[in-house]
Amino acid sequence: MQWKRLTLYLLINVVVSAITTVVVLTLWERARQNEFERATAQTVLPSPAPTEAPQPLEPTLRPTIPLQAHQVRAGETLGDIALTYETTVEVLMEINGLTDADALGTGQVIYVPEQGAAPETPAPTTAPEQSPPPSEGSIEIVSVVGVGDLNTERLVLGDAGGGKHALAGWQLHDEDGYIYVFPQATLYQNGQIVVNSRAGQDNPLELYWGLSEAVWESGEIATLYDAAGQTQAVYQVP
Repeated sequence: MQWKRLTLYLLINVVVSAITTVVVLTLWERARQNEFERATAQTVLPSPAPTEAPQPLEPTLRPTIPLQAHQVRAGETLGDIALTYETTVEVLMEINGLTDADALGTGQVIYVPEQGAAPETPAPTTAPEQSPPPSEGSIEIVSVVGVGDLNTERLVLGDAGGGKHALAGWQLHDEDGYIYVFPQATLYQNGQIVVNSRAGQDNPLELYWGLSEAVWESGEIATLYDAAGQTQAVYQVP
């Protein structure tokens, strides 16, 4: 009889221990879950910064003269196109936003004034002031040869002061608005450089304007400006 009581007592203890263990584990799991939920609720994720919408480009102002499209043909220069449409190289460069008169490609489309429209002639690119050329230490226009004949017409520059001159960015102007901008070229002491009106391949002694018609006329004034816009030489074509 005593053995049966002992067995019952042990069974009761086992059941109570099991129930206690389950209750403790359940409460502990709930406590951890509540703690995790509180930590998650307190975490604030940063919102992405708003991105600014791109600003629209400013519209390009249209020229005030009627325009038409022109497709550049093989071998055609900006000077040829200017003569065809009775305008100037400077007007075409301003209309098309060009910075290099020689940067044309075959098939390229540019805008030109319509036939009969009166183009607005822009001021010279450097707006040089007329001033007497220096008497020494610079360059002189020696002569203009073959006036009126494109195949032979050329202007000769010479060293006037026994020095060396880098001509890049210098400009040669006639009285009708034509401008020749010198490439990378050097005039050496006591040397000469020839500027041909026709097209050709530049070399250290001869440069080519690339025109389709002769540019110089008898009695016309040729003016040479340096890269700063200062007058360096003035010459009247005989």
